[in-house]
Amino acid sequence: MRRGIRPGIGVFTTLELVARAREKFGPRVFGQWRLPSGEFARATYDQLYADVVRLGAALAQLGVRPGTPVSVIGENRYEWAVAYLAATGGGAVCVPLDPQLKEKELAGIMTKAKVEVVVASPPFLPMLAALRERLPHLREIISMGEGAEGVLSWEEALARGEEEAAAREEFLGREVSLDDLAVLLFTSGTTGASKAAMLTHRNLGANVHQVYQSLPFDERDVFLSLLPLHHTFEATAGMLIPVAGGCAITYARSFKSREIVEDIRDAGVSMMCGVPLLYEKMLAGIRRAIREAPPLRRVLFHTFMGLTRAAYVLTGANLGRLFFSGLRRKAGLDTLRMFISGAAPLKAEVSRTFYYLGLPLLQGYGLTETAPVVSVNPLDRIKFASSGVLIPGVDVRISDPDAEGIGEVAVAGDNVMVGYYEDPELTSKVLRDGWFYTGDAGWIDREGYIYITGRVKNVIVTAAGKNVYPEEIEAELGAAAVISEAAVMAMTDPGTGREAVGAVVFPDYEYLEGEARLAGEPLNDAFVERKVREAVAACCQSLADYKRVKIIKIRKEEFPKTTTRKIKRYLFRDGEQIREA
Repeated sequence: MRRGIRPGIGVFTTLELVARAREKFGPRVFGQWRLPSGEFARATYDQLYADVVRLGAALAQLGVRPGTPVSVIGENRYEWAVAYLAATGGGAVCVPLDPQLKEKELAGIMTKAKVEVVVASPPFLPMLAALRERLPHLREIISMGEGAEGVLSWEEALARGEEEAAAREEFLGREVSLDDLAVLLFTSGTTGASKAAMLTHRNLGANVHQVYQSLPFDERDVFLSLLPLHHTFEATAGMLIPVAGGCAITYARSFKSREIVEDIRDAGVSMMCGVPLLYEKMLAGIRRAIREAPPLRRVLFHTFMGLTRAAYVLTGANLGRLFFSGLRRKAGLDTLRMFISGAAPLKAEVSRTFYYLGLPLLQGYGLTETAPVVSVNPLDRIKFASSGVLIPGVDVRISDPDAEGIGEVAVAGDNVMVGYYEDPELTSKVLRDGWFYTGDAGWIDREGYIYITGRVKNVIVTAAGKNVYPEEIEAELGAAAVISEAAVMAMTDPGTGREAVGAVVFPDYEYLEGEARLAGEPLNDAFVERKVREAVAACCQSLADYKRVKIIKIRKEEFPKTTTRKIKRYLFRDGEQIREA
């Protein structure tokens, strides 16, 4: 177990965490968001605490008690954070809802969880009003903005909490235990099987305490809240953990690259959490700008990149902070100190290139069921292909390792969930003898760095009995400029009738258009297939023969994905999409 770089803050309930932040950082900025005028509106830690108490009192006045399920749905915004903290702070169970789900899916979750109150942003009010007639448990709806018939506006809810002294005293007087259920997180992931992880205040508080010890951040830092807050990664790493450090959180306007860069630049963002696809697109944009730059600038870039790479290999020094300061400034990224990547495997080349550009990109590992962080790369000792080292207080072991040391990753620690909601059978399968069996395959090197090779259930077993982990091959294919996305899976070899390693590829058509123009050839199916096959063959040269792709199928559109940008593998059989996303 790796020791932290500093002492932790202790394990708190969510309301205790907010109260601590008010005491330590009261007048400092907690949240900021862009107004239509272009200026930023801001809320301090003093205001955050006051609004959490006001909304908590309003919920109490509406009959919300400890254990009452309360949902939150909407885009990332200050009011989302207040609603989450007010619900959990008073002992209610927060049930975050994915805003991308359809009405039928939301109704199913709310019915199963018996949600009584929903706090929602205005675009969801009409749908929720219609659902209220069909959901017997749903009693109240609170808007994050303007109200409507039968819906409390945000200002009305806060005013009610301010006026109801008895409800406020009742809210603040509740004895919420660390072992009380805090959140109920429904997740389908890439398997299509919906389940709900139960996380207690201890699970959340322990993970905040653990990560605080592992990463250098403090009240001078500004986070960018970009990933959806209903996902545990953003809720913990992008909300609760910044509160522990007294950091400011900037709520991004959208996923548009231009607006993300503007928000980073104008708010002075120094840290952000993201998924691999986001960083891949950011890097692709930088590379595109270099390709279109004047010849001298291109030569200088590649020269500096070569020098940076050589210096790092020989001495461990990173000259990229010096060489590429102008590039970072021009790209609007000069205030950033580090990126954090999670939710899916990150290509080593992406992490390595950002590091050489002077922007450390730290890959971590975690799951909803572990609140979520298990490991993260230390800022001073990054291993680009690894998911990092264990955070303090977390243990990992590799169950039933094969000859290469690869086996199922099992996790233990106070951050591990208490089980799946109303599913003791599934809970007993994954929680055994104090260990949570993740379903992820991986191995650990001699220095304690974790490497995730894929999902145990995704493993392809060749005719010779060899295990092939699709994610390992996908990482190789992802390095090819011609390949935008790839999903490796078992496919039937028409020649032998046996299972073989296959790849479904979505090419980068923008890149191929440029290649065709340079070659003086038409951009047709034959050209695309030839270039993809050449790229796959080149990428597989570094792999053992049994791991090499034997069958290739090409898609003309992006893969269907989850909200954390993972490909929905369960929609595919034998390389063909068999179900609608």
